Amino acid sequence: MVVEASIPKVLLLYASQTGNAQAIAESLSEQLGKAGIVVQVKCCSQLDSTSALLQVSCLVVVASTTGDGDPPDSARKLWKQLKKWQSAPLTHLSYTVLGLGDTNYNNFCNFGKSVDKQLNSLGAQSFYRCGWADDGTGLELVVEPWCEGLEVALKLHLSSLSMQEPTPPGPAADGDDSSESVSRTTGNNEELNCNQKYKGPLCENNRKLEMAISSENKDVVSKIMAHYSIDMLPHHEVEHLPLRCCAFPKDDPLSIPVLPAPYLSLTLTEDCDTPQTTASSGTLPVAASQVFKAQVIKIRQLTHPTAVKTALEFTLRFPEEGIHYHPGDTIGILVKNTQKEVELLLGLLGLTEIADKGCELSIIPGTKKRAAAIPSFLPCKSSLRYLLEYCVDIRAVPKKPLLRALAEYTTNPCEQRRLLELVSKEGAGEYTHHVREACLSTLDLLMFFRSCRPSVTTLLEHLPRLLPRPYSAASSPLATPNHLTFVFNVVEIPQGKSVAFSRQGVCTGWLASLASGNCENVEPVPPSVLAIKDVEQALSNLTLASSEDVFIDIYLRSNQSFRPPTDSSTPVVMVGPGTGVAPFLGFLKHRQKVGVGVGEWWLFYGCRHKDKDFLYQNELRELEEEGVLNHFMVSYSRENDSPRYVQDNLIKYGKSLAPLLDKAIVYVCGDANNMAKDVFEAFVSVLMNHKELTEVNARKMITKMQLDKRYLQDVWT
Repeated sequence: MVVEASIPKVLLLYASQTGNAQAIAESLSEQLGKAGIVVQVKCCSQLDSTSALLQVSCLVVVASTTGDGDPPDSARKLWKQLKKWQSAPLTHLSYTVLGLGDTNYNNFCNFGKSVDKQLNSLGAQSFYRCGWADDGTGLELVVEPWCEGLEVALKLHLSSLSMQEPTPPGPAADGDDSSESVSRTTGNNEELNCNQKYKGPLCENNRKLEMAISSENKDVVSKIMAHYSIDMLPHHEVEHLPLRCCAFPKDDPLSIPVLPAPYLSLTLTEDCDTPQTTASSGTLPVAASQVFKAQVIKIRQLTHPTAVKTALEFTLRFPEEGIHYHPGDTIGILVKNTQKEVELLLGLLGLTEIADKGCELSIIPGTKKRAAAIPSFLPCKSSLRYLLEYCVDIRAVPKKPLLRALAEYTTNPCEQRRLLELVSKEGAGEYTHHVREACLSTLDLLMFFRSCRPSVTTLLEHLPRLLPRPYSAASSPLATPNHLTFVFNVVEIPQGKSVAFSRQGVCTGWLASLASGNCENVEPVPPSVLAIKDVEQALSNLTLASSEDVFIDIYLRSNQSFRPPTDSSTPVVMVGPGTGVAPFLGFLKHRQKVGVGVGEWWLFYGCRHKDKDFLYQNELRELEEEGVLNHFMVSYSRENDSPRYVQDNLIKYGKSLAPLLDKAIVYVCGDANNMAKDVFEAFVSVLMNHKELTEVNARKMITKMQLDKRYLQDVWT
């Protein structure tokens, strides 16, 4: 195979669902470009067909995995074509794959591993070991050393092929003697001491809307905190947070990454061209419909007032025509950052007075960032408030490139040093422990490092998109046409070492505020005399005070597998503790309408207390009495009874379940961190104990069930 000389030596192809793979690919392109390696970066969706690979000599793939081991939306078409190739047309191609996944899910890095296997089967040769990065423990733990090693491997590989072409020197080599060069495994590391002075974007680029810390700004922030009654962590506690404390002697040099090239410019305009819809631009993840407005017609609290968590049920009314869903489907709810957090961020940045003025984004002329483009989820014309409220995730855990950029805007030497430690090679463990594992948000970081005052464009360059939140339907369109019900626990985030002030989840807090603001109040009853049945009776009467005014922006998500079987003779095993029971209520209501077949339906449910947080107790018991639900097994984790968890009940009833697993479909919904793993292991035990399989064969059987779409999961972290 002869590759045309005009084709770039390296095609860097990414498949991204939430933006992680794209960000890594773009950062990797910058790194390789500075090393003199010609790279072309493309999304899988930008490749016309797999035949384009016939014109490529070296391929680097950065691929995330979504759903139940599936490719991202942007890669589905290309992957479908690649799987159709049967011969070995890629013998000319050398490749490597960086897969992104999460070990909290069963099919870890499945798409990346599938790409590796398929390319190899088509004759392509791997020139560098594949990397499998785990978001459950920290992507950077694999990504950073893999990217460093890739640079060396690519140089050796391209040199061996005698295909190296001269390229213009990168920004770092073009007369720039700045000491911020990334540490390399090949030596010549530049080490940076915190006593050195920086000339960051504030001095070099004259970027708009930049500011120095001032007493006036402090007053603005204080007024915002007082107005919203923000319970900020006391000053003396903030000063001694481990996050803020330097871990290395101040004279020790640090190996830090190169400063990301700024590329966005923001100009104030006379008119404010704020988009009419709350939806930010850009493709919606796993969308099966356009965004539409659904009317909230009913809100019901399902838990006792003294329960550990508050579970709310929302019922939506769809437009009359054109919206169809199935039991097991999920909706995506478009959210916005809370008003008080947006106001606080605007105050910290010194932008309160101009927050509602029109602004326009553009690319900085001559920027050193390769293939610079305005992120697709940022409108070119809007306002600062709109950008921070609807478009970017201000609670996102800051990645190292953002921390590196923030150090340039930090005036306190100790705070600046600490930020550089967190992004340095030496401080890798510090970043993992105090930033990633602590789920430190960008907003909290700016609250804790008060001398850090970045430009708003720096945040817009680095913050990820504010993603819609998915929720499973707890209803059936046959039972309630044009209506959809979903259930959620209100997420409470207490003040702590990485949380500057207490708050609720972005979406659940907003939805809970709709409930408190629009539901008719019920006369409070002392918990000592209030039984769960009384609560259900009272709360079932709650209705919206002004339902015609309450709409939320949603869209239907694609989930073609997590649906009840069409064959009524198929046995079904459903495992859904807590709010994980939601889709199964929809399954059962659907079965109630279409008719009960001969297949046995089992439901394994779990909660803390039978009298406080047993969701849908009356509805499920009625479905059991009607024979719609054949076997209903409940566990209570905080009662003296046993078993305590759903996996305990699975093992308890293993003898009855084992014969069903040859034909049954197993559905698991709920927490991915612990429950889903424990349930998987419980099924392994059931097969070993009652079908006399070895552990290896038991795991193989469940793996085959997954491939056959008979072991399905709808889980979240």
